[in-house]
Amino acid sequence: MADATKGMVGGGYYDAHSSFQADTAASVAPLLQQAVAALTMPADGEVTVADYGCSEGRNSMTTVTSALDLLMARGAKGFGVVHNDLPTNDWNTLARNLSSPGSYLATYPQARALFAPRGFFEQVTPPASITLGTSGSAAHWLSRQPPNLDMPRSLYRSDAPPAERAKILKQAAADWLAFLAARAEELQPGGVLLVQMLGSDGMSDPARVSAAGLLRLMNECALQLVDAGEIPKHVYARYCFPVVPRTIQEATAPVTGALAGKLELLHCGLTEVPSPYQLAFDRTGDVAAFAKSYAAFTRAFSESSLREGLFQYGKAGSDTLADQFYAAMEQALIAHPRDYPFDDLTLAIIVRRRG
Repeated sequence: MADATKGMVGGGYYDAHSSFQADTAASVAPLLQQAVAALTMPADGEVTVADYGCSEGRNSMTTVTSALDLLMARGAKGFGVVHNDLPTNDWNTLARNLSSPGSYLATYPQARALFAPRGFFEQVTPPASITLGTSGSAAHWLSRQPPNLDMPRSLYRSDAPPAERAKILKQAAADWLAFLAARAEELQPGGVLLVQMLGSDGMSDPARVSAAGLLRLMNECALQLVDAGEIPKHVYARYCFPVVPRTIQEATAPVTGALAGKLELLHCGLTEVPSPYQLAFDRTGDVAAFAKSYAAFTRAFSESSLREGLFQYGKAGSDTLADQFYAAMEQALIAHPRDYPFDDLTLAIIVRRRG
């Protein structure tokens, strides 16, 4: 089964263009304190932290460093840190980041960094091995394209026809259950997991879905390629951009349902995180800089999936179509800088392993 994405753009590109993800990680700092305070410390003080969906590590290492500081204050004596992502992740850049002076390894030389190159929808560490798990801006990805999609003019949860949206949400629910079931096996009794991802407000009508404005722009730019004959229509119809922001109800359903005997819900909530690209534009009025940074941010997380699901089937080849797509995005943002906002609701959930 093919992954819905091969990971973020490597070579340091994702780290350089993920300011929003860094801001969302910072926004859950108080919840990280709550998570560490709620976990059961191992009797010997030896703790293992796992970060699921680490990418190249810039944002991940900030969270891990804060976690180690908090764990040290609770009496931790030694640390193992598991960095998890897909086998196709840019592990070389992560290794360089871990070797840099700003790494937690410089602050905590007793820590040991471990790599776990496996998709997080399955178990990636031995049973009962993790004291604290974290995941930032990753768990909203799908494991695969939902089967039998037919949405020739849509790209995302927010604009999919009702029948196709149901298929997307079914896949998202199955993936989230698999993610949490795997973590339930990995967490030590009393271990805690903190997950932060894109969210949706299911209480509003219509539902407020994170990144809907950006995905509307991506859909328009992709349809330009479809209508020009560059991407086959049947290929586009079976593809959705494989990110699904969850409502609180969707996020908590496995914890209060199928996994209630293993996991305890400690927190689930939504927080607005403003776009750093929009804030910079509001401050400077520099339209060109705004369009360039917003398009680069989008490319950093989306290019792998678009290449895998769309561009490889195009006439001009993946490289040419990718450049055309993101150039079209940038031009649209220059022409209409306020028409495609990155409206974010960050969902954070904390669960604890029973036992």
